[in-house]
Amino acid sequence: MRVGALTACFLAVSFTLVSCGTSPTMGARAGTDEGQTDAYAAYDSLTGTQRTEKLLADAKKEGGVLDLYTSNTDIQDLVDGFEKAYPDIKVNAFRANSETVLQRTLQENQAGKPQNDVVDSDALELRALDDQKLLRPYDGPSLAGLRDEAKSLGGWTAERFNAFVVGWNTNQVPAGKEPKSLEELAEPKWKGKLSVEVGDWDWYASMHTYLTEEKGMSAADVDAFFHKLVKNIKVTKGHTVQGELLSAGALSVALSVYSHTIDKAAAKGAPVAWKPSVEPVILRPNGVGLMTRPRHPAAAMLWTDWVLSDGQKAIAKSLRIPAATSVEGVKDRIPAGTETYELTKTSETDTKKWDAEYDALLRGVPKAG
Repeated sequence: MRVGALTACFLAVSFTLVSCGTSPTMGARAGTDEGQTDAYAAYDSLTGTQRTEKLLADAKKEGGVLDLYTSNTDIQDLVDGFEKAYPDIKVNAFRANSETVLQRTLQENQAGKPQNDVVDSDALELRALDDQKLLRPYDGPSLAGLRDEAKSLGGWTAERFNAFVVGWNTNQVPAGKEPKSLEELAEPKWKGKLSVEVGDWDWYASMHTYLTEEKGMSAADVDAFFHKLVKNIKVTKGHTVQGELLSAGALSVALSVYSHTIDKAAAKGAPVAWKPSVEPVILRPNGVGLMTRPRHPAAAMLWTDWVLSDGQKAIAKSLRIPAATSVEGVKDRIPAGTETYELTKTSETDTKKWDAEYDALLRGVPKAG
């Protein structure tokens, strides 16, 4: 769950720690240790039953514990599934927003006292940890079942995707009146009926670059469009609040809501929908990373093997978009043929710019609720 932009002291292109109570040695990174051994090397060549049995046996010797830091609001579904599959392993999950997970992990490692074995969070926070050499790339057999876009991400692997969609209250926006495009929502008839989330600068960056790079609009024209669109908008803090206001009819349309927020509310009877989808659907990977200095390396690898294979069923059950190419009994959460778009590399490395632009765009915009 994103409740704002990345904490300022952990930004900068290199994500180097500065003036946050601790500071790394100049030229060094938080995860760098001279002569540090690879805690996972013994498992790399193992596959199948031999791999699982060795990991489980070693995990028990470690104390039967896994320490997990996560921003995943549905983490309990994964914890329950893992502990059912491996009842001898207890998962200690610390859950907070993605910025807090990042800050805690960085500070503990800078102090030389890492406390977690695995991190499960958003793409930007995982890239920040990877830049500090705190993550060890996963190269296990579970990669074979994943979408291409879930792999080759550096020190982490996508386990699920968040999809930013345009959602609406079906009482406020009846069938046949659904918005067909983002451009349509800039029309005066939608004034005061739309919402965005205050921290979704990455949604804004994605839409902005989509309109310039994919649709050929000039940057000036895109800026003009967003300044027209923002006249119809109210701001929410938190996607959960955004979903609740949409379900209650306090908002007609949410521009940057997660698909799973809408799907879960609809499953409980709320009058909300996001299909037929307004394109593009913005995809943002969320993933799992093995810590380079784990206290329980076997448990960490066992968790990662499971989350990227059998655990994909639990992710699908929570109405998330799994990273697996297919999950038995589950149809793709995004309808076939839907145009999707992911944040470009240029936008990813220019976080401060996009955060500042989004903040400036929303300055003075009324709050919802």
